[in-house]
Amino acid sequence: MRKVIFDSDTASDDAIALLYSLDHFEVLGVTIVAGNVKYENQVKNALYTLEQFAPDVPVYLGARRPIMGRWRTVEEVHGPTGLGSLTDISPKKKPEKEHAVDAIIRLANEYPGEPEILAVSPLTNLALAYLKDETLPKKISRVWIMGGAFTRGNTTPLGEFNFWVDPEAAKIVLNAGFNITIVPWEVTEETAYVDDDLWEKISSMRTRRSDFFIRANETLRKYSKATGALGSIHPDTLTVMIANDISIATKTAELNVDVETCGDARGAMMVDWYGLTGRKRNANVVLKANRSKFVEELQKLLSRG
Repeated sequence: MRKVIFDSDTASDDAIALLYSLDHFEVLGVTIVAGNVKYENQVKNALYTLEQFAPDVPVYLGARRPIMGRWRTVEEVHGPTGLGSLTDISPKKKPEKEHAVDAIIRLANEYPGEPEILAVSPLTNLALAYLKDETLPKKISRVWIMGGAFTRGNTTPLGEFNFWVDPEAAKIVLNAGFNITIVPWEVTEETAYVDDDLWEKISSMRTRRSDFFIRANETLRKYSKATGALGSIHPDTLTVMIANDISIATKTAELNVDVETCGDARGAMMVDWYGLTGRKRNANVVLKANRSKFVEELQKLLSRG
């Protein structure tokens, strides 16, 4: 089974992506990074999810803020705790004492060439790990990034949340030499939504997992529909599905990708479609994904007890 490190700002969809990862990968650890909601709640959410479904997987605390600049949390998207209507979250499970950055480096050295990073969050932890050990790209098999938007930013007109929170980190990671696949926002918006019909099917399953999904994503669903979406959108879950089965990505392209760090375009993903910069292609970018497969995989995941 492929070994992964799940790097997360754990909120509603992150928790479902983690649940999927537990079924399909050997999760060496979950590393927490500043992003979606208050840091302490992200930690509790990760510990709670693992306590329910995989209590032996360790949690490592990482960056509590971006490298530079300010950001804001988005409780209006994920709920006051980050897990929708799940508000009484008091896990007994505790995080490890080792810092997430050191854990990433240690695990890369323990399993050289094997670990993959499921980066469904701002890229601060991975950037700091690279700055501490510049040989890291040779030891990490692949980095799967949920981040960036072509033109439809979900936080600013051009900025997708993960890249917008820490564009400096994204820029460092993209130019470090990692083997990278990016799943941008628009692809997830067009593919990974749970509309009313699918929501009702999940609700009617009456499994422990389906109940967790419904409660964790109630706020996300309301928010997404208020912005014009057909239902809750699950970018992190789609990203780990593609990591598990690349055929779910029906159209990809090897391109040079960078990130803007200044002004109103801060966090914007800059894709060199025509090779205008002359820079090396540094990422495999997912352009289209299979919605039917997403729906099938999600139902399969949540129907399992």
